[in-house]
Amino acid sequence: MKVSIIGSGDITKISRFTSLNEEQVKELIRKIGALLAKKGVELVILPSRGIPYEVAKVYKEHNGKKVIGLVPKSDTRYGIEHIKQYLNIADEQIDIGNWYTLNGEIAASGDLCICVGLSPGVMTEISMLKYHYKYLNCETRLIIFENTISEKLSKEVEEDLKNIYYIKTTDELEKLLDE
Repeated sequence: MKVSIIGSGDITKISRFTSLNEEQVKELIRKIGALLAKKGVELVILPSRGIPYEVAKVYKEHNGKKVIGLVPKSDTRYGIEHIKQYLNIADEQIDIGNWYTLNGEIAASGDLCICVGLSPGVMTEISMLKYHYKYLNCETRLIIFENTISEKLSKEVEEDLKNIYYIKTTDELEKLLDE
């Protein structure tokens, strides 16, 4: 099973806009990374600053199977200089082309997509699932840690997403992983 991880690049946003403090956010990251390693899944991430990278570090500390990094190596507009220091977390790097393709593909690259925290980039990644569902018969389940966002997604966005689950604990995540 492959699990894509998306989330805020600025971890402090979670503690600033939700009831979780920074230590609770770090503990959630630790629990998610350890659980995913225990379950033997492969991780798919954008190796960059933030939640996905931090989850991947914990996952590797717990002997996780494989981290696949989707990297827009061919991008000529924004480049990847700003993420080069994070690339070593990936056991395999896949050149996804450019940042626009990355935003369209990352969430749908897993059987499950786990979202921890929101940002404009994360909203793009979630929103692109609509087209994967509609045109590509995608079955990726979107799992959002509700306690890491200021409010649920709007009804207008939810209507176009299927397989969306709001959870608050890694126990709930484990049940979804076992289904």
